[in-house]
Amino acid sequence: MEAKQVLRDQFNERKLNVSENVRIRMGRKDYKVDFYLKDYKIGIITLDWNRTIPVSKILQLERVKQALKLKKLILVCNSISENAKEFLTYRNQINIQVVHSSEIEKLERKIDDFVS
Repeated sequence: MEAKQVLRDQFNERKLNVSENVRIRMGRKDYKVDFYLKDYKIGIITLDWNRTIPVSKILQLERVKQALKLKKLILVCNSISENAKEFLTYRNQINIQVVHSSEIEKLERKIDDFVS
C-alpha cells in the first residue's frame, strides 16, 4: 500500500481533523501540502520521486512551511541527497522532518510518531 493511503487510514483511525491537498500559491507557482493537521499545525508532503530530493526542494518546502505558519513539515520521500541532509542538519531551525516512504508503508512509523 502506498504511503499516502497508509497515512489516510491512520488519520481516519485516530479521527484527526485533516485537510487533504491544501494548495498554496507563491509567486507564479502552486504548491500542495498532501495533508494538513490543523489542530497540530503540521503539514505532510509526499514526494514519490525516482531520484533524491535536492537542497532546492528543501528550500521550497521551507517557504511553504513559513507561508502556512506550520510548526512542523514532514517530508515523506524515497530518498534525500546527502547535501540536503547536511543542509537540514545545519539549518535545524527549519523543522522539516524527513521520513522514508518505506517506513510508512511497512508501518515502522505511525502518525503518533509525528504528532506527539
